[in-house]
Amino acid sequence: MTGTLRLSEEQEAMRAGAFGAAARWAIGQQIGVSAFFGATRLVPVASVHAGAEIGIMGEGGLALIEQMAEAGARVRVPATTAACSVDFCRWRDFCLPSAHVDMERALHDGLRTMGFVDSSTCINYQTVSPPRFREHLAWGDTGAVAFANGVAGARSNFEGGPASIAAALSGCTPEYGFHIEARRRATHVFEIEGTLRGISDWGALGALIGSELADYWKVPAIVTPDSSPCIDELKHLAASLASFGSTAMFHVIGATPEAATLDAACQGDVARTVRRTLTMQDIRAVYERYPEPGERVDLVVFSAPQLSLFEVKEIVDALGARHVARGTRLIITVNHQVRSELERLGMAQALHDAGAELLAGTCFYVMSPAQVRERFGFRTLVTPSAKLANIAGGFGYRPTLLDVASCVESAVAGELRHA
Repeated sequence: MTGTLRLSEEQEAMRAGAFGAAARWAIGQQIGVSAFFGATRLVPVASVHAGAEIGIMGEGGLALIEQMAEAGARVRVPATTAACSVDFCRWRDFCLPSAHVDMERALHDGLRTMGFVDSSTCINYQTVSPPRFREHLAWGDTGAVAFANGVAGARSNFEGGPASIAAALSGCTPEYGFHIEARRRATHVFEIEGTLRGISDWGALGALIGSELADYWKVPAIVTPDSSPCIDELKHLAASLASFGSTAMFHVIGATPEAATLDAACQGDVARTVRRTLTMQDIRAVYERYPEPGERVDLVVFSAPQLSLFEVKEIVDALGARHVARGTRLIITVNHQVRSELERLGMAQALHDAGAELLAGTCFYVMSPAQVRERFGFRTLVTPSAKLANIAGGFGYRPTLLDVASCVESAVAGELRHA
């Protein structure tokens, strides 16, 4: 017993060093987090998803991973890695420093030695380890956490790099935040008037709600009587909510498992929620935050999150036999599983023939985007991802948010085009 925290016999043995130095370090980390948040127990987790790329972990994190790997540290539960900062087969095409690539490679080598499945994906929930309703997780990628909580009804908080590593080595995580049923109750209700169409509209909705709430502990319930989101639209909603508002939990009434009704999402207490109506004019205002470029389009980027097979197919179909304009680069990021399927189905070749660049294992906003911009003189960036539009401005780009079809048309024309 440490304060009000109750440890199991196995957890006490970890603290005493019975399972080695790495497990002892890990349980110590968990005890410290428990004290900070007032958790009274550590709950077993079904899986870990570590947001471990060198930009997050740094030299100190890399040294820790290498030290633990050499000392024999091994994961106790299924553990995967989120998107890393390079495509190891394509990094030279973006003139990334070899020292950075070497550090990223060393980090992932260490994680693999410890037993991580080096999936390098931010959409593990679509392709590698779909979460199950009510199971406890320790996931690090914020968009993946929001998806797991909201769309799957699993339980996870945002777990930073060291915290997710600790969970992998201990097999447990402190029970606080969204592991607790009461925290998952909707605090705000947003009623949408109009029909949302495509991933960019759902991302724009996430931007609007996330910006308004801007609070990790607030939980929106979204009422969309005229719209029924598909999985990829919910993926972009989750990523955008997390990016704009640090939102880790949400409900879409009639579409997510804890929200069969508004009353269920509010846990029987609708009267306590703050209610707000949003219109398509409000959604359009999000697009207008990102002015249309009055010059050539340098980059059209489909990323953040990595794309599903069906998202890429939509791009391939929209391109047809056309080619990306000279002077414009069309970049698509996927995970290794999706890339393999694209190669098998011939779509990777179709993208290559069209002049598109397919990157695997990374996401554009973590692949040193400021250095890429400076190296190539990029200025304008067009994307259907509200999350990427939000982040790109901080790296000196002038982003424009458009729907998927308009992004493809802009890539082919080399300047802004609306489908």
